[in-house]
Amino acid sequence: MTDRLHHKVRILVAENFDLIRIGLRTLFKDHASVHLVAETSDIANLFALVAEHRPDVALIDWQLSESVDAEHICKLTRLHPQTKVLAFSDCISEPINLLAFHSGASGIISKHHSSQVLLNAIHAIHAGKTWFNRDTAGPEQQQEQSSSDPQAEIRCNDSIWAHPKFSNCERRIAFLATQGLSAKEISIRLDITEKTVRNQLSAIYRKTGVKKQIELCLIASQFDLFK
Repeated sequence: MTDRLHHKVRILVAENFDLIRIGLRTLFKDHASVHLVAETSDIANLFALVAEHRPDVALIDWQLSESVDAEHICKLTRLHPQTKVLAFSDCISEPINLLAFHSGASGIISKHHSSQVLLNAIHAIHAGKTWFNRDTAGPEQQQEQSSSDPQAEIRCNDSIWAHPKFSNCERRIAFLATQGLSAKEISIRLDITEKTVRNQLSAIYRKTGVKKQIELCLIASQFDLFK
């Protein structure tokens, strides 16, 4: 563990815009804890470069290709599981958080965050943590959270260890929520009102100690909610 914490994190950058790549190149060159091993603006080169350099972290532009945004990330995490993916996006929303999570990415960060927050995110996912739902946190909060226990990242309280009981309806709703369905889509799927779904989700969040849908995805396996 000590060696892992002290060696440079090897970074590969896949980014569409030249100016952003130049900025990242300068940032990583001047920072002692990271090393840029390769960069590209072409989705066609991404997989070959990852196979060649085996980076610890791949920082990938969410809009790198014209295909479905998560497709290249899903393929990359399947073919090269040793490389952690941090998605890089102009705009982050709850659906994008969920899509990035289900694609296999270890996190997603806004291009508008400071360089220090970006470095925090890189080190966090290299250490085995996740970096989702951080788009509204300030730099100080980001830094504090990235150095905390992984359970604190998803803001779970002690009730996570109490193994709360869920009704059959709550389990069905929780499962569909972890698949990325909205409250409206769940209501249609289960033939119940959207208000009922939202009430049940509130109860589920309260029992699991989370506040948002992406957080439920991150802890669902602890409650067997993926089935």
